[in-house]
Amino acid sequence: MYRRLERLIAACGPYHVAPAKTRIAFLGRVRFAGLSAVSERGVTVTFALPRPLRSARFARVFEVVPGWWAHQLRVTEVAQLDGQLGRWLRRSYALMGMQERLRKSASQSRLHPT
Repeated sequence: MYRRLERLIAACGPYHVAPAKTRIAFLGRVRFAGLSAVSERGVTVTFALPRPLRSARFARVFEVVPGWWAHQLRVTEVAQLDGQLGRWLRRSYALMGMQERLRKSASQSRLHPT
């Protein structure tokens, strides 16, 4: 399962793996996804986006800080590491891990001064 998840992460672009005692984080410039709660029954995959997504696949979606929404899903079969998850991870990598959301909001601020 881990190898398949790491292939999905690698398809996003250059990344760094940051293992810790209770989780493995994946970073572009900053952390954008991770793996935790590893057991014989599966793993929990978490990724961040600037806005919440809706899907029955998510076990939990919550705002960590303003503009940083964590999306958690429990993966119990390798087949669940699919194209849809890959698309979510690529979006998370670009917007959160490579911080494109900050460039977008900065350019919008210049267009719409307060």
